[in-house]
Parts: sequence; C-alpha cells; structure tokens
Amino acid sequence: MRAPEQSASSWLNHQAWTDVILTRFRSVPFYLIALLLHMLFVLLFGTYEVTRTQAGNVAVFLAPAPAAKGAENVPPPPSPEQRKEDKMAESKTPKTASAASARPITVAAPLPTPTAVAIAAPVPAPVAGDISRSMVKNLSNVKVSGIYVNRMTGNARGAMMGQYGGTKQGEGAVIRALEWLKTNQNPDGSWGGHYRPAMTGLALLTYLAHGERQDSQAYGETVQKGVQWLMEAGKKNKNKLASEHVEYQHAIATYALAEDYALTHISDLLTVLEGAVQLIVSNQAPNGSWDYGYNKNGHDDPKRPGGDTSITGWNVQALKAAKMAGVKVRGIDASMQKALEFLRAVYDDKKHTFGYSVRGGGSPALVGVGVLCLQFIGAGDSKEARGGLRNMNDYKCVFEKGNEGSSYMWYYVTQALFQAGGSYWTAWNRMFREEIVRYQKADGAWPVPGPPGGPPATGWRQVTNPKDQAVYHTTLLCMMLEVYYRFLPTFKG
Repeated sequence: MRAPEQSASSWLNHQAWTDVILTRFRSVPFYLIALLLHMLFVLLFGTYEVTRTQAGNVAVFLAPAPAAKGAENVPPPPSPEQRKEDKMAESKTPKTASAASARPITVAAPLPTPTAVAIAAPVPAPVAGDISRSMVKNLSNVKVSGIYVNRMTGNARGAMMGQYGGTKQGEGAVIRALEWLKTNQNPDGSWGGHYRPAMTGLALLTYLAHGERQDSQAYGETVQKGVQWLMEAGKKNKNKLASEHVEYQHAIATYALAEDYALTHISDLLTVLEGAVQLIVSNQAPNGSWDYGYNKNGHDDPKRPGGDTSITGWNVQALKAAKMAGVKVRGIDASMQKALEFLRAVYDDKKHTFGYSVRGGGSPALVGVGVLCLQFIGAGDSKEARGGLRNMNDYKCVFEKGNEGSSYMWYYVTQALFQAGGSYWTAWNRMFREEIVRYQKADGAWPVPGPPGGPPATGWRQVTNPKDQAVYHTTLLCMMLEVYYRFLPTFKG
C-alpha cells in the first residue's frame, strides 16, 4: 500500500509546483509574453527561409561553372564579414608601390556563372570625336525625302535601273568601286593625298549615292569615319572645310555633309554644316558666281572680271543639297537666283555654250555644268538649258580618246542628260554604260581616261597627286553608273 501513497504524494508535489508556475506566469505582464513569442517566431521562420533559399532558389538560376583543373585546393571565397574587414584594412593601407608589392596575393574561387542570362553583342567603339556617339545611332526610322528615296534599298535601285537603262554589269562595277574606296581610305578617315577635303567629299557622295549611311552593314564604319573627318576639319577651322582651294574643296565637302544630313537627320552635323553653307552664301561674288579663294572683289583683267562657271557648279550643287536637306541658312534661295543670273550672262545664244567668266569660249564640260546647275535651280526648261542639251547631242564617251578632263565632263553630262530624259538620255546611256564598265581595273578603281600605255598627259591637269588621281576618277565615273537611282529626274518631280 505504500507504493500508491508515494505515487499520490509525487503527483501532489508535481501539482503543487505546477500551480506555483502558473501563478507566477499569470503575474507576468502580457506585453512581455507577446514579445517573447514574436522573437521565437522570427527566429524559427528566418532560419527556415535562409536554409530554403540557399538550398533551392540560387540553384535554379545559377549553375556553377566547372572547376578549373587543379583548383581542388583553392580556398573558398571570403565571407561578407571577412570582405568588410579586408576593405577596412585596405582603406588604411597607403596607396604606394611598396605597400602594394608587400601585400599578399590571394586567389579566389571562381564564382558561379549564370546560364540563363543573354549577353548583348558588343557595340563597336566609336571613332574619337565630339559627334562619334550620334554617328552610330539607329537610323532605321529616319524618313528620307522623295528626291533621295530611290537610292535607299536594293529593290528601289533595281527598279530604277530597269526603268532607265541600267545593267547588272554596271551595278557590279559600282560595288567593286565601293570596295576599292573602303580599302583605300586613309587611317584618319579621309581619302586622297593633297586635296583630301575634296577627295573625301567625292568618296562620301559616291557612298551616299548608293544609299550607304552610317548604319550601312557593309560600309557604315567607312562612311562614319569620312564624315567625322570632315566635321573635325570644320570645327578646327571655323566651319571652313579646306584651307587650300577652298572654292572647290569646301564646296564639295559641304555638298557631302548636306547629303549625309538629308539621309540621316543627325543633328550634330548642323554644328558645322550650317556654318559651311553660310560661308558659301556669304562669299558669292556680286555677279552671282564664285571665284578662286572665294574672292568677291573681281579682277583687273576685263576678260576675266571674276567668277568661274566650273567653280560655280560645285557651289550650286552644295546649296541645292543643303536646301533639300532642310538646312536653315538665310540667303540660300537668293544666292541660287543670283547664280542663275550669272549662268545666263555667260551663255552664248548662238553657240549654245557657257563661258568661264564671260560670254563666249567655254568647253563641253562647262555646257554640262551650266545645264545641270540650271536644272538644280529650277530653270531646266529655260532656253539656255535647252540649247545646252542640243549641243550635248554631239558629245561622245570614248575612254581611249579621253584625257584628264574627260571624267569631269562625262560626270556632268551624264547627270544633265538623265535629268532631261527622253531621247537625250537614251542615246547617251547606250554609249557610256558599257564603255565605263569596260575600262574599270580589276581592283575596282578607274585609270585616267586616255590611250592605254600612251604618253603622259601634258598641259593643265586637274589633279597631280597619284592618290588624288585614283580617288578623283574612280568617284566621278562610279557616280555616273549610280545616276539611275541617285536623284529623282526633274521631269518626274
């Protein structure tokens, strides 16, 4: 019977202690109990979440890279606390060569490599300069005006060639020339040797005529570097793009920048282009022409009072391109009207020719210059333009009978006759298209027109530097083969 008593006594003692504990527990303030329960909950839940994240979530997105051979004994990466201590110690260490060499070198274990993250293709480094970023922007949404639209795609170019008599052989010659120009671009982005602003402008016009802009897959970098070179030249010289023979070189370079702006709408181009156009407008002579060195005061010689039809031709083309691009420079329209007055003043109504500075004389090349300028100004149906077109019916494109000035003459005649259309164009096109292709060299360039292996040219030469010569003739002859899609014909406008 003692066992039950002991059991009952033990139970009573346990019951008594329980009552004591409950009594004490009831006497504890409720807010302390709530605080203890919250701390217990946070501790348990937080431990569970950290364990689950380390074991599951990280493994889903990060696949550890395979360990390098011999890396089995590489120590694990330092903990966050250790990194913090290392940074604190490093900030207290003097940044000297001796201190750096005294520090121990540690090798960290390779970090996990994400396997599901797409890495964008690297963007080519832009050419150094103020406008390099804008030179590589996306141009796919730029709206090109109707006069230029036919050059912008292969389908459009093909359609225009089919309509106006181009050939696959001619387009193949164009591509070979573009490749040659790409290969022979100077490292700084220019072309040519002595007359680099003019040669760079001609090369860019050849690319732009084919619809090649800064975003071109094949020639984008080439065009970008050329435009950048002209822009930097202008910024260094107060928007004057050439320091020598500015009347030709500046005009051709401005022509190229204006066309590039028309096709790209890159606003940074205006920082030089507007000033370059203003320079042309401001330096026009009172009689409406432009002269060597942009001399506006004329000359003492009555046979050459000032101005030059050949020089005027490039400046009119530059102003026309600027106007079509929407460049806002006061005086463009008035300047072109003054040029019209000059061209009419030097036109010989009996011989249907255009003189250099006064009526009479001239050359077949100046007839092409005069007629094309009249068409660009809006006087393509004038008596002067019609007379010049009739005169050009007798012109020939025979490469082996050509000379230093033939490329220049053929370039202007081809454009003027294309703008006129009809029988004028049909007869000339049949003559020149095969002739030009036939004499292109295997590397894509063109030689100076003339008899093969004949004596060197004598007398006046347009360009004498060998690098200038190659670029000059190649670009002018190539643009002849691009005429089908370069501009919308005036009779279609």
